[in-house]
Amino acid sequence: MKILSFFILFLSVVCAQDSIKSISSDFTQVITSTEGDSLKYEGSLQALNDGSENFALWIYKNPIEKKIYFTNNRVVMIEPDLEQAVITSVEEIPDMSSILNQALNTNKLTNKDVNVTVLDTIYNISFKNGIPAKISYIDKLDNKIDILLKNTNLNINIYKLTFQVEIPKNFDVVRY
Repeated sequence: MKILSFFILFLSVVCAQDSIKSISSDFTQVITSTEGDSLKYEGSLQALNDGSENFALWIYKNPIEKKIYFTNNRVVMIEPDLEQAVITSVEEIPDMSSILNQALNTNKLTNKDVNVTVLDTIYNISFKNGIPAKISYIDKLDNKIDILLKNTNLNINIYKLTFQVEIPKNFDVVRY
């Protein structure tokens, strides 16, 4: 669930600013427990706001392969190692539009990190040249989450077909 909450926030971040219609980036996500144990994930993401719908695709490459598709309130996780697809709906998607615009404007004026509070979670967003470069927060299980974004491209052409989910026929489908 901690990964899911970040994706919802990030999709909201991408779609909040009128001038950002799409984003493509590599990411490194580090989850550190209160005991100091950490787990590192690496992959890439693409997100698109076509004006009527929001889409995102997170592709995990290390240490496991996984794809997570977001379309508005629907989430589909494809897990090849488990030969399963998990389909769920998300009810609480934070309205980041006004918060992010304030954070971006603050960053432009101060060139400093910006804290954004959404659903009782404080996200620290670092920018580089007006582009989100790092997002850090403490999840509801007190894990520290750091997401580093690199090779980020804004407003590139991303086709809706990129976000079309294809579940292999031999996969189990779990619905929540």
